[in-house]
Amino acid sequence: MEENSTENCTRALRVSQLDAQELDNEVIAIIKNQLTKLLKYHKTNILVRYDPEVSAFLKLLVWKFSVLVHNSTVGQNILNLKYLSNRGETWMTKRQRILYAAILIGLPWLKERLSDVLKVIGLMQIRSKVEKLIEWTDISLKIAALVNFLVFLQKGVYHSLVERVLGIQPVFPDKQDIRQVSFEFMTRELLWHGFSELLFFVLPLVNFQRVKNYLSRKVLPKDMSSQSMSKRNLTGCGICGEWPTNPQEIGCAHVFCYYCIQSNYKADPGYCCPLCGINIPDPSTIQHLKMDINLT
Repeated sequence: MEENSTENCTRALRVSQLDAQELDNEVIAIIKNQLTKLLKYHKTNILVRYDPEVSAFLKLLVWKFSVLVHNSTVGQNILNLKYLSNRGETWMTKRQRILYAAILIGLPWLKERLSDVLKVIGLMQIRSKVEKLIEWTDISLKIAALVNFLVFLQKGVYHSLVERVLGIQPVFPDKQDIRQVSFEFMTRELLWHGFSELLFFVLPLVNFQRVKNYLSRKVLPKDMSSQSMSKRNLTGCGICGEWPTNPQEIGCAHVFCYYCIQSNYKADPGYCCPLCGINIPDPSTIQHLKMDINLT
């Protein structure tokens, strides 16, 4: 029983056919990725050993609930496309659906498992000849696919070689309405597009570290008491608060990690101590921490 009439069908756009193929590939990749995560800690590593069978099974599963039922792939179904037979009167026939699966699912699996198949049927002695034949066939099919794609770009029919061989083409099963775009919508889109382009140009030029340091100097209070200026704290970096790594000093009572003080000073030449506000006049002011030890 046909779902829709074929009388109102219109030819599918080239971009819609290309997008549908990309969506189909993404669906298989997503399902396989989820299956990989599910069996990530399985000791037998079954996905690596039986990768051709797993890929064929997933494709067969997707084919069963898409092409076999709806006469369209998952990507085509999302974009409201459907396969029409070359006779132009019916959708895909049962024979075309089976051949579609055999070509796109069975042949890739057979290519991957050729050695095992020849071993089972006892034809290992002609393995080299069969592999040579498959190699030349593969090259010929790639050339034919390239020619078919160039014809597709010109005429917009038969996106893949399989579609041309089977005599099926994707169409819009229903008449497509013309999208009305208002002037206000276009103005808003152009405005936001221009604004985003401006941000992409301006933001890399802004030194956010310098802005952050400037705001912290102006907003956060500084401990300028004489006790804090004379009493040295060696247990925590004045910037990150952790135990100082390769401790440095800048002439005040605080110590800093080497990477903390150097990275901040290189990002902002006007950087000063965030705790007491002592300036760093030049790079030579940043020195290794010197300790005075009294042996009395």
